[in-house]
Amino acid sequence: MDTRRAIVSMLRTPRLRMWKTRLEELKELALSAGYIIAGELIQTKPCPISSTLFGKGKIEELKIMAEENNVDTLIVWNTLKSIQKFNLERFVGVSVVDRYELVLEIFRRNAGDQLAKLQIELALLEKLIPYYRLRERLIHGSRDKPYFRAGGEYGWVPKVAWLRKRRKKIREEIEDMLNKKVAEIRRRKELGFRVVTLVGYYNAGKTSIFNRLTGETKPVSPAPFTTLSSKYSRLIGSENVLLVDTIGFVSDLDPRIISSFRINLEDMTEADMLVWVVDISDRPEMLELKISATARILKNVGLMDKDIIVAANKVDIATAPADVLRVIDELISKFSGRRLQIIPCSALSGRGLEMLASEIMRRL
Repeated sequence: MDTRRAIVSMLRTPRLRMWKTRLEELKELALSAGYIIAGELIQTKPCPISSTLFGKGKIEELKIMAEENNVDTLIVWNTLKSIQKFNLERFVGVSVVDRYELVLEIFRRNAGDQLAKLQIELALLEKLIPYYRLRERLIHGSRDKPYFRAGGEYGWVPKVAWLRKRRKKIREEIEDMLNKKVAEIRRRKELGFRVVTLVGYYNAGKTSIFNRLTGETKPVSPAPFTTLSSKYSRLIGSENVLLVDTIGFVSDLDPRIISSFRINLEDMTEADMLVWVVDISDRPEMLELKISATARILKNVGLMDKDIIVAANKVDIATAPADVLRVIDELISKFSGRRLQIIPCSALSGRGLEMLASEIMRRL
């Protein structure tokens, strides 16, 4: 694993709720990506600076902090525009990675098959093409400008054109895979199979529950986003119920990342039922962040109207589980607009999983 040194930073606006919890999650993601956190900087402003995100004084602080702590990367919680990323790199003198790029960096570490790699590359290109175009134009534009009658072109044009061609090719490959995926799912349904998809935040225990209920041995890790490509397997004790393990969610997920993982979304869209896995051992503020983020994503992709069961996982290590279950019920009702059945369980001990499996089959 790399040992890059980084400063973690955030532009906090007055409307940003639970900013400390969001910053804490950013640090966890940075550590998972292999960074050593050498510093932290937060600025509170009514709105971001359009060209640099942070104010001039804070940028000078970042530059000094980077030099004093031998830092090579600035990690920013906020999603950066191309001009903000370019100017921060220029003024601070280190590589700049926002939350969007950090999540994809972790995805890339865990990508094990061609589909996952293509989806990650597409999501990166969606973000980086505008940035490269701006950077190359600002750095080389005046030098490489073609003269009248020369018939040449700007030096950056071929680079950006190649990236756009690559993006188009990846989109076509994923579209082809998507069509095959949908046809395969629908063929299974015609054969009488019912599909149940596990959804929820990363590290909630979806893969552990999947393994328990299917007898599979998919890799399980405390690192985020171990699962990137969906896997189908038959539910133990059933002839025609297929369980699907999918990619985990993360708060404030950029719509471009969601759209790049359309094949994973198709597993959720075509499902007859969703099992929403919640880690109830989390602290209250983190629990609220994760439930609100999951509910928002499910709403945005039109999945909140599906039949949903909540699997309240890690009940064996939760503090005051009865109280936590009441809190979860209130939070889910608040953010989803629905009252959902909650089944306390533990993927580690197996507690409650028989009840979960029975309820799945009863409903189907």
